[in-house]
Amino acid sequence: MRDNFPLCVLVGRTNVGKSTLFNLLVGERVAIVDPTPGVTRDWIERVVSVKGLAIRLVDTGGISLGEEGLQKAVEERVWRLVDEAQLVLFLVDGRVPLTRVEAEVIATLRRKQRPFFVVVNKREGLTHEPPPPEILELGGGKVFQISAKHGDGVARLKEAIFRELKEFRNPKASAISLSGGIPVAIVGKPNVGKSTLFNSLLGEERAIVSPMPGTTRDAVEAPLRGSYGYYLLVDTAGLPRRKNIRDRVTLYATFRTTERLADAELCLLVLDPFQGVTRQDRRIAGEIARLHKCCIVFVNKVDALLAKNPNLSPAELCKRARVDLPALHYAAFRAGSALDASSVREELLPLMAGVVTRFHQTVREDVLNGRVRERIHRQLSVLPRRRKPRLEMLLQQGVAPPHFLAVVEGVREKDEEKQCLNIIEKVLRGEMDWEGVPLRITVQRKGERVPQSVLELSPE
Repeated sequence: MRDNFPLCVLVGRTNVGKSTLFNLLVGERVAIVDPTPGVTRDWIERVVSVKGLAIRLVDTGGISLGEEGLQKAVEERVWRLVDEAQLVLFLVDGRVPLTRVEAEVIATLRRKQRPFFVVVNKREGLTHEPPPPEILELGGGKVFQISAKHGDGVARLKEAIFRELKEFRNPKASAISLSGGIPVAIVGKPNVGKSTLFNSLLGEERAIVSPMPGTTRDAVEAPLRGSYGYYLLVDTAGLPRRKNIRDRVTLYATFRTTERLADAELCLLVLDPFQGVTRQDRRIAGEIARLHKCCIVFVNKVDALLAKNPNLSPAELCKRARVDLPALHYAAFRAGSALDASSVREELLPLMAGVVTRFHQTVREDVLNGRVRERIHRQLSVLPRRRKPRLEMLLQQGVAPPHFLAVVEGVREKDEEKQCLNIIEKVLRGEMDWEGVPLRITVQRKGERVPQSVLELSPE
């Protein structure tokens, strides 16, 4: 039991309402719900409270007992979770007869001796009627009739889940849930290697990896703990070009990725060097910069590229990417292969820890108004203007992102203000290590009142 929370897994064919029930139990729309079969592929998990009992609830991809390709990978993960679970909720569609696949799954659950409930969904107005006879004939688990869409019968199901799992309650269980940790979003175009990087950082095959673009639809989360800190790692669906969004599932997946990017503290932007930096890469980079997110740009598939172009180097690839992504001038750039889990963890985990630390860093006022201010003043004094701008005071107004207030005398026009901003940022980055961290700098003309809140927030 991860984090000492009992594991409850939702299992069933496609489109029987697993994701609807999952969202209802979680209390928010986490999993994508759509009539299109097979929307859920990777499993999605949350720690939820059922009558005061914290459990790990997992929504899984639909089972069809398929033997090939992506469906086989989906089902292998489902059965792995079933083997770990303290309780399986096997959902069926109460409007249609039980299928051969469902009968086989129930028989397998009985053979594995896994505790399971049969949850007959889509029984609006019929939850107090007898269950379909073919389900009762199979025997095995307890049967519950619900409507996940309308909530009918769900209270009784929750009560049964609590009774089944309360023996696994651990009074010393960690209070940290899967929603804890510093949120780190892995973003990029479809099929650039985001899920491979996600798995390598975790050290396990958590997300499904396939050469088929758009394999990841829901955002997949997993906690990452170690000597470098505690993170909530999020593998997001690839952000396609707007003209390629042709269906509801892609539209919602894109919306969820944008949401997770906004929620993240650190973004890992993955690039494919075989494609070069595209307009879509620049659009994603612009959004990261606009939201003032920490950023590490990871140029992936370097091993394959260097095998074809031995004259290139990882440093050269990073240099090219930096030039092509001016919005992320502050980002940390690294190149490697997401397939090489050992190298990825060795290089990126300490870098992630350093970037996050710098994101919350405060600089002493005597440093800012000592050597930093002196260097800024020297650079301002050589500007080709009759009246030279003069930095009167530099204060740090906040963190995450670091926000500085510069009180400047002699600035009248917008272009002068922009010049001052560029010089101040250049000096700040030259004097201190801000790799991967965006800086917010506000120029205030001398004579304008400095808000008291700014003075109070300034570090001692």
